[in-house]
Amino acid sequence: MDYYFCSAEDLRNEISRRGYFPVGGQDELSEELKKDDESRGTDATTLKTVDCAQFGPKAKLRIACSPSLVHPHLLVGERITAWTLDTFFPTLQLFFESGLSCTFEGGYRQCAKIGLDQNLRFRLTDLTHEEGGFVAKSTLPQKMNGPPKSIKIMEAVIAERTSIAVQSVVSTPSSGRPSSRPSSRPSAELQTEHHIVIGLRLEGMQKMGYVWAKVDNPTPSTNNRMWHDVSIVGLRDDVPVPFIAFPQRASKMGSRVNIVRKDSMI
Repeated sequence: MDYYFCSAEDLRNEISRRGYFPVGGQDELSEELKKDDESRGTDATTLKTVDCAQFGPKAKLRIACSPSLVHPHLLVGERITAWTLDTFFPTLQLFFESGLSCTFEGGYRQCAKIGLDQNLRFRLTDLTHEEGGFVAKSTLPQKMNGPPKSIKIMEAVIAERTSIAVQSVVSTPSSGRPSSRPSSRPSAELQTEHHIVIGLRLEGMQKMGYVWAKVDNPTPSTNNRMWHDVSIVGLRDDVPVPFIAFPQRASKMGSRVNIVRKDSMI
């Protein structure tokens, strides 16, 4: 997140909340928070995550408005063999040993980018996967003529997460009309947003990892929200192309192969 336009008071409070000692002015504080986001991921921006038993009325209403969505409990017991993230669309797709697949999407009008908590991403990278147009081969050794590696889903839940978000502030003068001059600092503030996430605990994981959705630059078209609800929109028979002919014979464990060039797509 870009904290540059937040007030020094907001920045100091946020740094103190994360357990650090605030030092410096707005520029130094905003850079420190941005570095912490990059190193810790959602662990830095998450205030709390509660399961569906503790949902408030608004969260229950958002889920009830989408009765056609797939409940995460249906994924328990499935074994993931491959996955794709952010290739043609900002979605996460899991492919299962049973021949089924499911798609995670999120955001207002499906424009939010799907992301993974660090512990969930680390576990999934044991599998061959496609991300951003690149196929990355599993780092685990494959036995001769053996079945492909797979990871079992032990638990799957719907949860509500509270995260910090940077919200723009439109300054309005006493006359009631917006000023024609560009606003000076601070022109943004730190707020909290509630959003639905999907939790997965995979084989080999000690605790739940969550799939979340985020918009980098909130606009009126995204309802001025940075964090958005995640949902599972399909559970169907599918074939994990391009994994049919992958890995290539010459590829090594952990290697990456470019399969899609986004800048050349029409």
